[in-house]
Amino acid sequence: MDNYSRSGYPSSGHSDSPVRRILYLPRGIKRLEKLGECKTFEKNTILVRQQEKPAFCYVVKKGKVAAIEFTPEGEEIVFNVNEANSVILEEDVLFGWESQVEFKVIRKAELVCIKRADLMNAIMSDPEVAMDIIQSVSTKFLSAMEQVRNMSYRNSEWRICDLLLIYADFYGVEYDGKILIREKISQQVMSNLLGINRITTVRGIKKLKDMGLLEQINGLYCIRDIERLKRHQRQLI
Repeated sequence: MDNYSRSGYPSSGHSDSPVRRILYLPRGIKRLEKLGECKTFEKNTILVRQQEKPAFCYVVKKGKVAAIEFTPEGEEIVFNVNEANSVILEEDVLFGWESQVEFKVIRKAELVCIKRADLMNAIMSDPEVAMDIIQSVSTKFLSAMEQVRNMSYRNSEWRICDLLLIYADFYGVEYDGKILIREKISQQVMSNLLGINRITTVRGIKKLKDMGLLEQINGLYCIRDIERLKRHQRQLI
């Protein structure tokens, strides 16, 4: 199996784009890792709750951390997923702000915990560290804008296709002439990420399967023809 990248596809998950739903920092991680202490956090650990001031910012070395909010009805919305080589809560720690969302470990994680004083000293003494933090914050801002844009102007079917393409870009491998997404993503998780109800997601996935664009292999989604899926998505605009 070879790594797959949908290079040239202009969407929010493009590997060369600053706009991402799966967050990581392409520069400076080794510099930032030196600023704190690495600790292990079990799945479902809450790093900070909404409206709490975090004591640390974190560099994700392994595992996954999600930025989550709950609606008044108790439904979970996942704004983004922080993968290895991403930074969490740096803006809140620097400015003493309360976190606007909850950060929860969704896969056992190794995180470098960085205190405000240590981060500030590094920023003041090393312009490259300052640029690392600027890029991390900027990526999140652009990604949030893209999510709002998609929620406003794209229907749920388009967004389901887009999420599958994002996951194919990040986790996809060539498999028997298809693209296998080597990351389990449930329909409930997809619904939480897209801000739609599960019934809508189920119908959207079924339609893609009925069209011969998608299948499942051992619980993993497999895109049967990625160019056809792209064309189908463009027709939904």
